[in-house]
Amino acid sequence: MKNIFRTIVFLLATVLVTSCQDITTKGVTRITYYCTLALKGNPVEFVALGGTYNDPGWTAENNGTDVSDQVTIAGSVNANAAGLYTLTYSILNSDGFAKTASRQVVVYDTTPSGIGSGFYDVSPNSNRNGTTIYGGAFTILIYQISPGKFYVSDLFGGYYEQRAGYGSNYAMVGHISLAADNTITLLDSHVAGWGDSLDGMTGGSCDPDTNTVQWTASYAGAYNFNVTATLQ
Repeated sequence: MKNIFRTIVFLLATVLVTSCQDITTKGVTRITYYCTLALKGNPVEFVALGGTYNDPGWTAENNGTDVSDQVTIAGSVNANAAGLYTLTYSILNSDGFAKTASRQVVVYDTTPSGIGSGFYDVSPNSNRNGTTIYGGAFTILIYQISPGKFYVSDLFGGYYEQRAGYGSNYAMVGHISLAADNTITLLDSHVAGWGDSLDGMTGGSCDPDTNTVQWTASYAGAYNFNVTATLQ
C-alpha cells in the first residue's frame, strides 16, 4: 500500500511541475531588436580618376546602442580605373538578422570635354516615335571613361526603367564617343532584360554651353527614342 501511495504522489508531482512549466511559458514571445543603418554622404559618390576615394561613413544603432563599428563592407573602389563600383554595407543583430545598405561610386576621367560627368535630367518632352511623350522627370548617369568616351546608364532615357517601371534590367546601358565637332556616335549598347541592343543611333550631339545632350536611339526595328537630357 505504501509503495502504491508513493507512486501516486510521484505522478501528481510530475503533473504539477509539467503544468506549471506550460503555464509559465505559454504566450511568451521573444523580442529581437533590428539594427538601423544609415549612410552618410550621397548614395552615389564621384571620384576623379587617379584620385582617392574617402568613404563619407555610416551610422548604425541597435536598441539605442551605437554599433557603427560592427558594420562590414563588401566591395571596393579602384580609383585608378574608371568605372561604376558598388559598396554594400551590412550589420547583424544578436539574432543574426541583417540590415544592409548600398552606395555606388563613379570613378571618372576629368579630361575637359563638352559632355560633363554626372546625373542628367531627361527632358519631359523626350518621346518615343514622336508621339509617346515621356512627360516626367527621369534621370540618367553619364560619365567619361577616357578622353572622348562615355558611359551612359540608359540610352532609352529612362523610358522602360523609370517611366514604365520595369526596373534597371530594362535600361539600355551603353557607351558613346564625342567628336571634336560635338557630335555623338554610338559605340555599344545592351539591355539585360531582353538580351539585345540598339539598332543604332542618329542625331547625337551635345551643347557645351547648356550642358545638354541629345540623340535618337533606334530599337527593335520599330521604336525611335528621341532623348534630350541636361546635366544637373
